[in-house]
Amino acid sequence: MPDPRYTRRQSIFGRFIDFVLVRGFRFINRFRPWHKIGKWLGLGNLLAYRVELRRYNLHDTDGDLTQPKVDVRIEPPPPGSNEEPKRIATVCPFHQGPNATHMRTEDGTMNDLNYPAMGCRFSRLGRNMQTKRPIESEIDFLKPDPFLISEKLMRRKDKVCKPATSLNLLAGAWIQFQVHDWFGHENEKLAPNDDDPANAGKKIAVPRASGTPMVIAKTRPDPTADQPLNARFEVYRNKDPQWWDASQVYSESVEETLRLRTDPKTGKLAEHGKLFLEDGCYLPLDPKTGISLSGFTDNWWLGLELLHTLFAKEHNSICDALKKNEPHLTDQEIFETARLVNCAILAKIHTVEWTPGILGHPSIQVALNANWKGLFGHFFGERAARGLAPWIPQGMRDVVTGIPMSEPDHHGAPYALTEEFNSVYRLHPLIPEEVKIVRSGTNTPIQSYAMTEIAFTKSRTPLTKDQARWEDVIYSFGTSHPGQITIQNYPSFLQDLTLPPDPDTGRVQKLDLAAVDIIRDRERGVPRYCEFRRQLRMKVPVNWIEMAGAYPHLASTLEEIYGDLEAVDTIVGMFCEELPKGFGFSDTAFRVFILMASRRLKSDRFFTSDYTEEFYTRTGLDWIAQTGMREAIVRHFPELGKLIPKNKNPFAPWVAE
Repeated sequence: MPDPRYTRRQSIFGRFIDFVLVRGFRFINRFRPWHKIGKWLGLGNLLAYRVELRRYNLHDTDGDLTQPKVDVRIEPPPPGSNEEPKRIATVCPFHQGPNATHMRTEDGTMNDLNYPAMGCRFSRLGRNMQTKRPIESEIDFLKPDPFLISEKLMRRKDKVCKPATSLNLLAGAWIQFQVHDWFGHENEKLAPNDDDPANAGKKIAVPRASGTPMVIAKTRPDPTADQPLNARFEVYRNKDPQWWDASQVYSESVEETLRLRTDPKTGKLAEHGKLFLEDGCYLPLDPKTGISLSGFTDNWWLGLELLHTLFAKEHNSICDALKKNEPHLTDQEIFETARLVNCAILAKIHTVEWTPGILGHPSIQVALNANWKGLFGHFFGERAARGLAPWIPQGMRDVVTGIPMSEPDHHGAPYALTEEFNSVYRLHPLIPEEVKIVRSGTNTPIQSYAMTEIAFTKSRTPLTKDQARWEDVIYSFGTSHPGQITIQNYPSFLQDLTLPPDPDTGRVQKLDLAAVDIIRDRERGVPRYCEFRRQLRMKVPVNWIEMAGAYPHLASTLEEIYGDLEAVDTIVGMFCEELPKGFGFSDTAFRVFILMASRRLKSDRFFTSDYTEEFYTRTGLDWIAQTGMREAIVRHFPELGKLIPKNKNPFAPWVAE
């Protein structure tokens, strides 16, 4: 049941409308699914789903959020020493600066002022579903063999990527860029030698039919796991702030953020609250790793280099506008306000452009527009919706003028991203096998690059070696396709991936990432596919033909590998599904999105009650209203203005109008 501490009281009329919606669409869905009942009835059906999801699929895992989080780590003794390991506890304090309530703090504290630890670094990931404990008593999380699943059900045939022709490659890079803002499990730290006794109890060794086992670090349980809720859930912490705060661009500690603002040669902060860019064009390089400096740079490649650079440049342009139009702001206040504005632009692009781009159903476009600017804004525009919002009663603003300027609501559980949300965002099939870079506008080939040739320290190869310009890279991404999110379309290079050495230990990992995806869901207690759907109140496959979904020829393979319908992994089941028309991923994954997409906005005071001129300034609010993905690109690369279609989704392939 929803916890009243985290729930706004709903009117009798509101509860009646919810009751009618849920009961009415339960009846309709006996005969037709939501995506086959028309645009407006479909929208009502999605609202009914969200009511149920908020009631039954938000579970508190964290306990007391009024006290600062404590980071506990174990420091091993020096080599050859007989000393005991040291247990070191570091408090992550609440921000005490003069603007603590008017800014996004680096570590995510102070968003909900009644529960200031909610959503901060080292807060726990939530749950959308009940889990069974202990996990080891269920189906062994190494069975069926993850490598067999990777080979038979994930691998691309002959390394040929099945393209998603309704999207461009910016869409594939975008979701990785966003996920790096949201999720970051803590893993155990392993010694360089896999067989080192110090790794005992910290590793998962996955046997291979031939060769050395793949060794990965276990997910680190919350070291402060001493609360009553622990009896219900396996508990893991998010090392990233859980808010939509662009921590992938700005980082998540005061020290790291200052580093991104500082010229490494002079040691001075960039002027007027800006992020430091080499020659105003490139992110600085980290001398320790050889990879660009930004808030989060794991799994770095050209697509991430592009987007991190673009939105660092966008931050700096916002700073210029604030400096010009809001002369009362100090440089620090300019930085803080520009971050608020940039975060809102990212949230807006994801809500009204990326998600409708990958989910091309008429009801979705209206629903996502309504999240950001309401039904009124869907017809009359964002500026009109913001002007009308103060005149609309709070209980109606979400629907009429959008979530911004409404009151925050956690809907019965403290805000947190969830293990299941993390699971359905495993969208690696979007990544192609190679990227072709061409001259913008002329399509003259420059070079084709295997993904390994533009990853990690090689991410800038087209720019530094082959004289491509940013305009060429962006245009090439806009005119090429990512992969389909489907079975047997996993990038082959990710199934034989060597990561750069760990900067602290020098350990080198060789991974089959498809197998790792399977193991992580099992390890963290994400229900397998049939149970996952049951807890979403969805129909469960009753035979292998139904389980194979859009790929009936795989029914015998699925049965041979799994033997039991209940054992099929969630990621495998979702990749097999027959998709609703226009959809880029499964309806099962979409049910979790229905719940969490609006929750990321509705729980955040900077997207709700504090989405005002006092916090953003008039300059900032106007900047958000006039900016989408196309505008952000063209602002910094005006040559592309004539090449990006004006009246189409910017994540669709760029074809001349």
